Amino acid sequence: MAKSNLIKLAKGTTKKAEPAKKAEKKEVEKPLTPAEERDLKAKAKVEELLQDVSLVPQSKEEDKGDETLIELDEVKGTDWLTEQVTALNAENDLLKADLAIAKEDYRRIFEENQRIKSGAGISDDGEIKTKVVELFNELQNNYISMGVNQMTGAPNFIIRPVGFMNRMIVFFPFLQKIKKF
Repeated sequence: MAKSNLIKLAKGTTKKAEPAKKAEKKEVEKPLTPAEERDLKAKAKVEELLQDVSLVPQSKEEDKGDETLIELDEVKGTDWLTEQVTALNAENDLLKADLAIAKEDYRRIFEENQRIKSGAGISDDGEIKTKVVELFNELQNNYISMGVNQMTGAPNFIIRPVGFMNRMIVFFPFLQKIKKF
């Protein structure tokens, strides 16, 4: 039974075999189809592979692996088990401390990200704002004034400052008020 299942698996079919029809008196040899050739090759390969394999299940007398495991546990005793539990508890405490540190780092990063997204970049007053506006205006004016190449229709400069200016707006929300592009 197991051998026939393996043959079916090798063939790639899972259909139940039909009962064999009675052979007629005249046996005419027909040329084999590719599927029949594949089936014969599969049967031969299964026979070859299973020639040294016993398909009879092992008896319980042969399975003595569990008894050796029990004997090892009895030899080590409860002292060994106590040491193992203590070591695992210490490792668990270290992992809990690492988790607490990671949670705190994540909380700080998340709060900083939310603060930047909400538009609370730098303050609107002071010399920093003046210099940032000056830089932004210079980039913006250069972008607008460069024009278009007559032959290609592409802008006349290699860099694309739009992404940089949009990123500046993310960090300095007051720039949104002076954006012209």
